[in-house]
Amino acid sequence: MFFCLNANKKKTERKNATWKIEIHYLVDYLKHQTNIKIITEFFTMNKNYVNYKTASSYQPDKSHRKKFITNENERNFTFDRESFCNFLPVKSFRLDTNTNEKIPITSMNFHDSGEYLLSTHANKSIELYNARTCQYLTNIATKKYGCHSAIFTHSPIELIHASTSLESKDIRLLNLETNQYIRYFKGHGALVSDVILSPVDDTFISSSYDESVRVWDPRSNSSVASAILPVVAPNCIAYDPSGKVFGVGNPSTGEISLYDIKNLSKGCFLFKELDPSKIPLNSWKKLSFSNCGRYILLDGTHGSNFVLDAFTLETIFELNKIQPFPNREFADQGNSCFSPCGNYVISTSYDNKVLLWDISSSLSGRNLSPIRHIATPKEVSSRNILFNPKYSMFVTSDDTLDFFCYIDDK
Repeated sequence: MFFCLNANKKKTERKNATWKIEIHYLVDYLKHQTNIKIITEFFTMNKNYVNYKTASSYQPDKSHRKKFITNENERNFTFDRESFCNFLPVKSFRLDTNTNEKIPITSMNFHDSGEYLLSTHANKSIELYNARTCQYLTNIATKKYGCHSAIFTHSPIELIHASTSLESKDIRLLNLETNQYIRYFKGHGALVSDVILSPVDDTFISSSYDESVRVWDPRSNSSVASAILPVVAPNCIAYDPSGKVFGVGNPSTGEISLYDIKNLSKGCFLFKELDPSKIPLNSWKKLSFSNCGRYILLDGTHGSNFVLDAFTLETIFELNKIQPFPNREFADQGNSCFSPCGNYVISTSYDNKVLLWDISSSLSGRNLSPIRHIATPKEVSSRNILFNPKYSMFVTSDDTLDFFCYIDDK
């Protein structure tokens, strides 16, 4: 076992209690088993990112940690075009393979609490981080089956992931405390392309190249899907923030459907075939809902992202001026996401930038250019991007995993 997780329930000022995890390392693991290293520790107070140093072991900068702002506790903090410029790179990690080989990161996921982050890699491993302290924790081997679309359940000691091996199409439920698989969800006839978790319970949905989307309920004793929707592959899936609605999109046909999770037998309640003159076929690879529930983001592949009205599926904005990334063999997380408030979109760009668009105060039907950008250090390889749900922090990744934190320089 790589590590032990002791989950102790602790009351907070919020209505619902959250789980705080205490990580205890094995001495031998710390001495001999670490297979990841910090490649860059940035001096974040320099906005030109000129000064940085190479570190061989983790040495937390407590003065910077005190200045990290959490969305939950700091009510005076507001994400906007000005605060965006105070997000600076803090730590950058890369797998230490003892060679110059670069191992792509294929997906990332934060736990609900914002405390922990996991990433899946093309070498069939899962890496776990303490997001609050930007500290690497441990490696989780997935043996011969590989891993993709790994997500925490609402429990901090469990995760679900799909496989990358053609030998297995199962979805696996892994216990982090014992490092053992405790459930296998069977039924897909081809590789699973995506897995998403309901924001309100542990129900999850998967999409597959077998041309089906399946709904699973781990609370039942059955390991087969509770509902199966026929779709055309490939497809993208996403829950809305209420957990009552989910969307299915197909980039190759330009079709998007919305479903009521309680009335799947009635089929989709809203269907839209996107105008190919505005959103070309195969020009996007992921869809996601904003936390406010008003927007849907289509993560583009040809230099533009697209924002839709979540209630009508009409196209509202095209977000341009993105330098697209070259295609690669492995899947990825997607290079854009909403800000936690839902009023902004941030995206990585191949020209070493993180871009910001304001979608809340712009007139619909317009093509929008970025209003701000962060120039990332050349050592940072930023293809995928994901915002922390609780802390004012986002992460980017490609063959490195990079933490960007809001630094209050007042």
